[in-house]
Amino acid sequence: MWNKQNTSELRRESEKLHSGSFGMELRVGDANDGQRSGLEFLPRYGFIAVPMKIKGVIFDMDGTITAPYFDFTTIKEEAGIGDVDMLDYLATATGAEHARVQAVMTKFEDAGVAEAKLNHGARELLDELVRRKMPTALLTRNTRRSVDGVCRKLNLKFAITVTREDGPHKPAPEPIWEIARHWGAEPGEVLMVGDYKWDVLCAKNAGAPSAMLTNGEAIPDWASDATYIITTLSEVIEIIEGKKR
Repeated sequence: MWNKQNTSELRRESEKLHSGSFGMELRVGDANDGQRSGLEFLPRYGFIAVPMKIKGVIFDMDGTITAPYFDFTTIKEEAGIGDVDMLDYLATATGAEHARVQAVMTKFEDAGVAEAKLNHGARELLDELVRRKMPTALLTRNTRRSVDGVCRKLNLKFAITVTREDGPHKPAPEPIWEIARHWGAEPGEVLMVGDYKWDVLCAKNAGAPSAMLTNGEAIPDWASDATYIITTLSEVIEIIEGKKR
């Protein structure tokens, strides 16, 4: 398990920052070059953060800021990889197989950019966070190309954007640690908002509170690890104000 000393060393040695079109791109290095299994962290962290005063909000993209679009079952079927995490599979694939699966993912991500629409309440929430001078970040397992395309189309701007090329991807905790550090906050002071288990587990692994957005669907079993369950994005303001239980 990470201790404070190891975490500090990782952060000092691994962080790379550079300016991006739609916010600062935060690169998070790792001894394994960012290729870490989504299941690696499940037995190593077993706590849910006790919410502190929120100093920044981190958003997932598809199904959170944008209306749900990706059908991962369909994508996996076309890729022919079975019921496994696509990024974990891609990390182990090599040569022609890697290129083949990457092409399938790129096809669907490009279609996702073309079809991207803001989720209900997203614009209003982002505008309100700007008014409150609350920093925001976008943390996604999508590519930089996909993120830039969506942000350009929907006129979105975040203080920080982190994509799957930038280092360990969700549910690894490092992205949240690095975003919090850049904001001068503790992990427990940043809120992760998302609609899928990787968002919730990423927050749990990092020691940050999370808000799981249902998008009108039934609440899944894995949502028990979320700090908050929300049905609309407007409820994020209630969390920030300490009114949501």
